[in-house]
Amino acid sequence: MASVTTIALLSKKENMSTQLFSRYWRDIHGVLAARIPGFESYVQFHLGTSVRNLPLPKDVVSTASSRTRFHGIAEVTFADEVARAGLASSEVAALIQQDERNLFKTSLLYNLAAGASRTYIERSRKGPGVSGDGKSESLFMLLGRRSGFGGDLTPLIEQSLLPALSRNPCVSKLRIHALASGDPHLWSTPDVDNQQSTANAFDAVIQIEGIGTLETLETLRQACETASRQGLFEAVGKLQLYRTAACHPMVRDKLPTQLGLRGLDALQTIVAAGADNQLQEAILRCLYGTDAAPL
Repeated sequence: MASVTTIALLSKKENMSTQLFSRYWRDIHGVLAARIPGFESYVQFHLGTSVRNLPLPKDVVSTASSRTRFHGIAEVTFADEVARAGLASSEVAALIQQDERNLFKTSLLYNLAAGASRTYIERSRKGPGVSGDGKSESLFMLLGRRSGFGGDLTPLIEQSLLPALSRNPCVSKLRIHALASGDPHLWSTPDVDNQQSTANAFDAVIQIEGIGTLETLETLRQACETASRQGLFEAVGKLQLYRTAACHPMVRDKLPTQLGLRGLDALQTIVAAGADNQLQEAILRCLYGTDAAPL
């Protein structure tokens, strides 16, 4: 059976600071989620500032208001649908839903069909034609269909925007999640908004990584211009673009990472003290009853 992916689009509670949201999601909620059975991998992407000034038609909504913006994206992979069943049926999943009300205003969970998440390119950050300031740039673009457009956006994106992005060697990773096959209404948490609305419903999530902040953003602007000439934005009515403020792998190779077991503060304390013994499998099994994914 083919592997499958679950994507969560998340926004923080209105009375919670961004700093507290990141700490709680990573070190409390995320540590609990890392124990849900069946996870092959689990990565948290903490979203930073919204990027604007893309060359888009004026009628494409490209601003994320406090009501519609997202603060995090979680990506979880499973070996197959049988493994994903633990997301809904396990004891830990019930605890996760109880905890969501401490953290999230909105939690949209998309259980995507096999093949709906695809890595378009993934290549070395060093190679012919790669230049820039040496700093890596990580972005997430959310695309939603225009009112009245009844088709599938994904083929249009794959025929226009993604080829234009992939042609520049500064782009090191390009991954797309087509959300149409996932229904967030199936994940229901009291006091948390799990319902799609006109404002927060999107059709595709694109992950873009590149070398050189200015180079990556300029490549994206040029790709948007190319896609616009090819008619993409006749179908796209809204677009949000975020910088990735932090990326935290919580589960890898079906095992929690050291971060996923301990949280960042504890792990940084161990590293600062040079206490390598605390990273040993025997101690992890003693404390948590499991091994950790290899460092």
